[in-house]
Amino acid sequence: MSKSAWILLLIFQVCLFGNTVGSIGDKSQVYKQCLALCLARNCKNETTFKEQPSLSLILLHWSCKEDCSYTCTWRTVDSFVSYGLKIPQFHGKWPFIRLFGCQEPASVLFSVLNFYAHWVMYQKFRRRIDRTNPMFYVWGYFSIICLNGWFWSTVFHSRDRPFTEAMDYSCAFSMVLTLLYCMLLRITYKKNRAFVIITCGYLSILYMHLLHLWSGKINYNYNMMLNIMIGLTTVAITMLWWYFNHKLSHVYLIGWFNTLIVFVTLLELADFPPIFWIFDAHSLWHASTVPLTVLLYRFMISDCCYLKTYYNKLHF
Repeated sequence: MSKSAWILLLIFQVCLFGNTVGSIGDKSQVYKQCLALCLARNCKNETTFKEQPSLSLILLHWSCKEDCSYTCTWRTVDSFVSYGLKIPQFHGKWPFIRLFGCQEPASVLFSVLNFYAHWVMYQKFRRRIDRTNPMFYVWGYFSIICLNGWFWSTVFHSRDRPFTEAMDYSCAFSMVLTLLYCMLLRITYKKNRAFVIITCGYLSILYMHLLHLWSGKINYNYNMMLNIMIGLTTVAITMLWWYFNHKLSHVYLIGWFNTLIVFVTLLELADFPPIFWIFDAHSLWHASTVPLTVLLYRFMISDCCYLKTYYNKLHF
């Protein structure tokens, strides 16, 4: 079998199967002994503290065992570093400093900024584009999907629970798929048969993915690879459309958006301990999408203005 075939097989296996072993940090004796001691000293049971915890822990529903796990994580990290060992992961994740009860503060902050960027640009879109515009409701739907997605991203990175994880994965997928859906509707605008086919395909893929996700049949690696595949499909189709319509003065905006989104998505493939125990590759990816949101909405507004002018001319 060729080298390329082996690489493809390896990627396929990674996508289909989750990790079969625990992380080094939470499997170490230092962590286990620390956790057992902390539970005995500070907890009535796994949920309840012997003493009143801070307000942030109460508001974000931290259990006593989870708080002990956080404390023992850093004691284990200190132990590993003192012996010159590499920084370990815990339960499949790098250690992060907890701020105001949030598990991944940088990702929370940048998720909020993405939500804010979408909200501000959506309001600008509504002021500039009226309801009679050909793509008003299509892009309005996309904005709502994105606002919902970044809300759940904020919640998930604040507190990683099975429910918030499923919501984050499902909403992230819906954002990526909806952008592809909206671009296909734009490219095939005024073709009623294409609209029906694309919409049926979009709803079917979205329903099947969410069904499999919530049934626990899709893991993180598979979900990430699927998002990347759909994102690259969107880039390929949109860039092809840009090539045939590059004479339009505003189309360069979507060209730059696609080019930059490919580069920043490479951050998702990186894996390194958090810088200052706060900024990891995923949070930096979230940070990079904030200005790209503005670029995308500039295209949406300009393209809607173009469509209205173009189709008004056809009626005269």
